[in-house]
Amino acid sequence: MSTSEKYAGSAFAVVATAIAIAMVRKKWGSRRPPYPPGPKGYPIIGNLFDFPQNPIWEGFARMSQEYNTDILHLDMMGSHMVVLNNSDVAADLLERRSLIYSDRPRMPMVNELMGCAWSFSVMHYGTTWRNHRRLFHRFFNISVADQFDDKIHKAVNVFLRRLAESPERFLKHVHFLTGSLTLSIAYGVDIESESDRFYAASEEAMSAVQVALLPGSFLVDAFPILKHIPEWFPGAGFKTFARKAKKDLDKLADLPFYHVKESFEAKTITDSSFTATCLEELPELAKNGVDEEAIRAVGATIFLAGEETTSSSIQAFFLAVTMHPEVVHLAQRELDEVLGGERLPDFSDKPRLPYISAVIKEVLRWKPPNPLGTPHRLMEDDVYEGWFIPAGATVFDNPWAVFHNESLYPDAHAFKPDRFLKDGQIDPDVKDPEVLIFGCGRRICPGRHFALRLLFLTIARTLAVFDISTCLDEDGNPIVPDGRSTHGLISHPLPFRSDIKPRSDQALSLIAGN
Repeated sequence: MSTSEKYAGSAFAVVATAIAIAMVRKKWGSRRPPYPPGPKGYPIIGNLFDFPQNPIWEGFARMSQEYNTDILHLDMMGSHMVVLNNSDVAADLLERRSLIYSDRPRMPMVNELMGCAWSFSVMHYGTTWRNHRRLFHRFFNISVADQFDDKIHKAVNVFLRRLAESPERFLKHVHFLTGSLTLSIAYGVDIESESDRFYAASEEAMSAVQVALLPGSFLVDAFPILKHIPEWFPGAGFKTFARKAKKDLDKLADLPFYHVKESFEAKTITDSSFTATCLEELPELAKNGVDEEAIRAVGATIFLAGEETTSSSIQAFFLAVTMHPEVVHLAQRELDEVLGGERLPDFSDKPRLPYISAVIKEVLRWKPPNPLGTPHRLMEDDVYEGWFIPAGATVFDNPWAVFHNESLYPDAHAFKPDRFLKDGQIDPDVKDPEVLIFGCGRRICPGRHFALRLLFLTIARTLAVFDISTCLDEDGNPIVPDGRSTHGLISHPLPFRSDIKPRSDQALSLIAGN
């Protein structure tokens, strides 16, 4: 057989194979169930022009209503996106089928260009993720949830004193509360001001991550090949953004870790922390696949993840009670009945403070810190309720849509803690945002027990000591905040003013010695 005949035969084989594959795909495509409902889209670009404007979680909720579906499907230039706007559907897929829904999308911007792949929050599902998650869970599971109570007490009391000294800076004080506390827990570092080098290292890094994780922020996530274009190329500003963010993230992860490591080796550790304990137990931990890099990565994840989400909820609390001062009065009446104004509330008081618990639940429902949820990636084809969800699809659970569903929470856009109460106690028949807000399945937030304890003590003690209301303008008219929030993956209230004053000298004296 001549060379030309061989090439002709090979070419024929390739063409025949391609035709066969195309026919199989066509046959399967015609026989498989349909995709979930969603806008029709256009060839090649799919639903690019249908992608909702900010805030996208509200846009997805409206789109779900428009197409009368709890499972929304969009084709983003060949990449499939599925948005779950119903908590029962989210539980069915992300929890009961977690074996195939526990991966994360590729995220070229965050993981590859910004270098954040060390965080198990965005890490692909696998052995490394399991090792990091197991290490985190060991320190934050519900059976040891109270081990950080002393640190929480100290941080909250510092927050209250800072609030009394400069109440106009309350939003900054909230950030400092959560940032200083997570630094103390992760590294045993006690800081006194925002200018501290460890605290300062985190601010810009966290802002960059929140922007980059929001779908649609950067085109490189849709076209990963763009990551190879040079930084000087027109339209490659994302490369400059990523380079700076990577430098900030590396600093966030390295600076406090190596500080603790040096102190550990010099035997000058003065305070307990996650990192110090892990370094001490490293010989034993190594048997389960833990090394120094894992300790460094998980420590940074504690700091990175814990600071933003909890500060968002505390700031949302201040926004809510500024807009609704009557909530403050009702909460203070309950606190006074239980405590008599003679001491600050503690964790043991929670069962006797149902209205405070209702306020916390309503804050989480009204302004969820992560309103779109964190993306999952489906690892193999799935069929649910007759709808086909393809492998590789990015899946969001959209907590905002659930929490603003009028059938679950009537008058859902209003702030009403009473919706969670019945006969003066928490109503078990109302869906609990504390259960839903942290995700579900194998990717559920492992720090949720710690976060809820911090929320309770901060909100209860703030209300015990301070009156909070709207500010007044020059004519004595109330300056009511408009309630708007940022549009990042973690959503914060936009800056607003609030009138914060001690309830009395006696109330102020409760924080003087703490």
